[in-house]
Amino acid sequence: MEDPIEITERRRKLAAQTVQVALVIAFLGAMLGVVMGVWFDRVSLPESRIITLSAIVTGCMMVLLFARPSLATNVVSGLMSVYLVFHINAGAIYAFAQSQQIVLIIPYVIWFFLLVIFHDYTNFGFYRRTIGILVGLGPLPICIYVLTHSTDPDAIAVLDVIVTFLFSYLAYVLIIGMFTRNRDEETSLAATLKEAERSADLLRISDERFQLIGLATNDLVWDADLRSGKTWWNEALQEFLGPDQAAAAADLWAWKNWIHPKDRDRVAKSLEDAIRGSDKTWTSEYRVVSTDQQTYDVVTRSLILRDAAGVAIRWIGSATDVTELKNLENKLRQSQKMEAVGQLSGGIAHDFNNLLTIIVGNAETLSELTANDPRMNKLAKVTLQAAERGAALTRRLLSFARRQSLEPQRVDPGKLLSELDGLIRRTIPEDIEISITADADVSPIEVDPVQLENVILNLIINARDAMPTGGLLTLEASNATPEVNEMLRADGGEADHYVTITVSDTGCGMPTDIVEHAFEPFFTTKEVGKGSGLGLSMVWGFVQQSAGFAQIQSAPGAGTSVRLHFPAANGRIEPATTPVSNHTGTQGHERVLVVEDEALVRQHVVAQLKVFGYQVTEAASALQAYEIIKNDPDIDLLLTDMVMPGGMNGKQLADAALQIRPDLKVLFTTGYTEDAIFQERQSNPRVHLLQKPYRRGELAR
Repeated sequence: MEDPIEITERRRKLAAQTVQVALVIAFLGAMLGVVMGVWFDRVSLPESRIITLSAIVTGCMMVLLFARPSLATNVVSGLMSVYLVFHINAGAIYAFAQSQQIVLIIPYVIWFFLLVIFHDYTNFGFYRRTIGILVGLGPLPICIYVLTHSTDPDAIAVLDVIVTFLFSYLAYVLIIGMFTRNRDEETSLAATLKEAERSADLLRISDERFQLIGLATNDLVWDADLRSGKTWWNEALQEFLGPDQAAAAADLWAWKNWIHPKDRDRVAKSLEDAIRGSDKTWTSEYRVVSTDQQTYDVVTRSLILRDAAGVAIRWIGSATDVTELKNLENKLRQSQKMEAVGQLSGGIAHDFNNLLTIIVGNAETLSELTANDPRMNKLAKVTLQAAERGAALTRRLLSFARRQSLEPQRVDPGKLLSELDGLIRRTIPEDIEISITADADVSPIEVDPVQLENVILNLIINARDAMPTGGLLTLEASNATPEVNEMLRADGGEADHYVTITVSDTGCGMPTDIVEHAFEPFFTTKEVGKGSGLGLSMVWGFVQQSAGFAQIQSAPGAGTSVRLHFPAANGRIEPATTPVSNHTGTQGHERVLVVEDEALVRQHVVAQLKVFGYQVTEAASALQAYEIIKNDPDIDLLLTDMVMPGGMNGKQLADAALQIRPDLKVLFTTGYTEDAIFQERQSNPRVHLLQKPYRRGELAR
């Protein structure tokens, strides 16, 4: 079936061409009349007026059609029909007036039949009905004029001719009118049906597209009628909240029940204010609770459509699950905070170690000097013990800051746990049951075994304190599951396979807000004087420095589980060895260059070395020491601090000095260990490190 719209367009095009042809014929006819009238000198004044009017009218319509071709089937065709009515009447009346012969007006009368067809075929809208009536009654002026001016003696015959003509003409007009009207109605109805079919197809395609978008997205999408309260949701609602709550979603305000109780009033009030006001958009962030009591963070973005009076009638929007994004943001924020605190802690530990170096050295000296005075000797030893406790605290700070010196080795986790069994049982009271298990195929790991033992013992002590009335302590070593491996890689892990060491208890547990801060330094829930708050922070720092991850799972009354994830070892790392000097005494004579920016520490070290018999030269900066080395070839040992101001640190000084003196021996000392020195120490046996605070015996060796 041919498209009715295409039929209408083709008719309009042909009608426009017909109007153009009619205008050309009318204009040429007028011009021909002028030429012939002039040529034969037969044109009278009335004829010249008619011809002139014809030329002017057709010329104006041609100009109008040329300027606006779209008016061909409306204005121009309507004016053309009116013009032809008067033109034919004028011509016929003039011909009859001149000849009194009715036969001479027949050619004009025939043109009225063609005019009916022309009008019905070309005029699509410009006063079509009015002009149609005018065209249909067009012959009446001629007929009236002929009847009133006829001089024919047989007037009855004239009347009979005119009545016969009028009857046949009006019958013709009615038939043509009915035909064209019926044709136009059929065409219009078919076009309407076709357009409705197209609209239905477009609506169906649009609805399918909308449904597919709703299926493709993970977001909740809704369309709510605010007047009826009926709401459409996409299928993500059922997956998001569960089938029970999804069944009640047809009611607009049912969504309030999904919001977390702590967010419900705030969110509901915000939306109600937006609907009652003049807002066109509404955005909010809140939590929702699913049927299985899972909590999700969502961000809602929506449009509020209003009627002409500004009343909200429709609410369309989407809700995006940002739970994972929020978790990542929290992890990043926590990581940045821990990194900042770690840098601060490392700096404090470094400065504190400088002070402890002086205190330890002087306390040892006082202890020796007061050997015969029990009271003073006891004070000296108490001072030394306090300094050593301070050194232990700084070691924990350095562990948290990931700046402690580690000596990683290939360690069998299961064997390490079994070797700790005796020590654990001596530490834990008898009312706590102990379970130690390890998978038979657990992979080895590369860690510092001494530090790992300290970490595990620290966790065991925490577990013991959490079970004052007894319970179960569980230690496990196993290969991480594929899910855990994937999760750790997503968190920044570079290893393909991890090993998990778990320390669990059945104690009192911790709420979520405490778990979030458990790894932070100086954070403790114990009474004042019973905890430093550095235990778990030391665990976190050691695991991070060992390229691993630490996790805590705990809930009030459900115990606590701490999981330490370490990369599985792919190769063997031999234990680092420290060369042993043949010099076993405490006296020497070599030249030592001491480089230390802290004046008190430098003076203390210089004094100690002089007591040992060494020749000592001192420098307050790396640049000053470099100049001394260049000018003094007798320096046997460079004893330099690592971190110093002035643009050159201890490592850079040593590198520059060895370029001049390849045989120069170097001993580094620092309050914490930088990664670069640690790595070089593992590969270069000539690199030696003395960790602050150190005892006099360590310095002498």
